[in-house]
Amino acid sequence: MSESLNDKHILPSPAGAFYSISNKENEPARQFLQNLMTGKETPLFDEKKISDNDLLQHIQKLQWLQVFEQPVTIPEGTIEDALPDLLKKLSSESKALLADDQGLYLASTGFTHEASEELSALSGDLSSLYARHQGITKGNLNIKSSAFSLVDAAGYSQLGFWPLYIGNVTFVLVILGAPRFDQSAFVELVWMLHKRYFINEVAVDSDAA
Repeated sequence: MSESLNDKHILPSPAGAFYSISNKENEPARQFLQNLMTGKETPLFDEKKISDNDLLQHIQKLQWLQVFEQPVTIPEGTIEDALPDLLKKLSSESKALLADDQGLYLASTGFTHEASEELSALSGDLSSLYARHQGITKGNLNIKSSAFSLVDAAGYSQLGFWPLYIGNVTFVLVILGAPRFDQSAFVELVWMLHKRYFINEVAVDSDAA
């Protein structure tokens, strides 16, 4: 093991949080990371409860974990109150929204109400489009990402649509400009969504839930 985690509080890093929501496939690393975000407080790691040390070493090697000496709690208040500020931090243009896969938006920042409704509807259409054609993208082409983007001539995203798979629920994060996922605001967003919508089948530490 690259670093002892005993008696430490653990939470996915921004990269780990992104991995946890980037795919519907239920595999051990993803399940481990998801289970860290189902409680109000970061779980206390217990090596005795981990049966697969190779899996843990793999997660640590990819820097999918962040470690705390003291417990960290989920931001207070409702997710509805927290979303606008979190979304603002995830866009280089401070313009983002979160929609469900039916095309209805939960929160928006920087966009007008009319633009939010249109973008949410578009995100729903793109979700359906991906579901119909993932045989070619995910299968034949082996493209792991299910995100869509409108790009400029240099290939940089101008407007991106990022699916967030939380258990059996799918959301779409719409971002104008460059996405900023490498920060605590993204982890907090994913954590809050897991806390509300993820059905925790195998808890990492039930005492911390």
